[in-house]
Amino acid sequence: MQGMVPYLPELIPHLIQCLSDKKALVRSIACWTLSRYAHWVVSQPPDMHLKPLMTELLKRILDGNKRVQEAACSAFATLEEEACTELVPYLSYILDTLVFAFGKYQHKNLLILYDAIGTLADSVGHHLNQPEYIQKLMPPLIQKWNELKDEDKDLFPLLECLSSVATALQSGFLPYCEPVYQRCVTLVQKTLAQAMMYTQHPEQYEAPDKDFMIVALDLLSGLAEGLGGHVEQLVARSNIMTLLFQCMQVRGYPT
Repeated sequence: MQGMVPYLPELIPHLIQCLSDKKALVRSIACWTLSRYAHWVVSQPPDMHLKPLMTELLKRILDGNKRVQEAACSAFATLEEEACTELVPYLSYILDTLVFAFGKYQHKNLLILYDAIGTLADSVGHHLNQPEYIQKLMPPLIQKWNELKDEDKDLFPLLECLSSVATALQSGFLPYCEPVYQRCVTLVQKTLAQAMMYTQHPEQYEAPDKDFMIVALDLLSGLAEGLGGHVEQLVARSNIMTLLFQCMQVRGYPT
């Protein structure tokens, strides 16, 4: 990396131009290459490289080619990790793009989109807790949440994404917390019941996928961290403490 630094002031603008190349493969490779230099880009004045790179990557996130979408979304997640709160002035534009991608992306790239949104929430934290941003971000996430069944493994990345979002939004997540909390408790409860049946009758039942329980517990942790004392009433009205104790008693089993 150090050996490349003298050339980056000229190389980065050239690579950013390559993001608009007519060949999809060039656009895709340019996304990946630029992500390797995200740390250096962020170390420079924002208007010099960060802003033009962010703008062009967001365009490529909505590219007509699926591979370019994937590369751009992954590269943008890397940029988010490096830029952190440097992205706060551009949050509205970023969210407009990511939310629009919900209607454009299919299965594989949708999973990468969840990661980009979760990484954004981790990177900007409480700055995301603004009514304007919440109104943009939460409806498509909740729509996906409602569409997926409890047995669908596509819940995993969505639950991980929501955990980051809940932590970042803090009290801004309150309007959505009860149904999310209750479903997490249900996922834990179902997994524990299946584990008990498998333990007692391994010849009759399959071992459940413990990841459902794990990601649900992670999201409950995110809710508790984000909502603080507001989560007390939800805990009081549920059997989560009993379930947590049971989780600690579950022995390992093949999956």
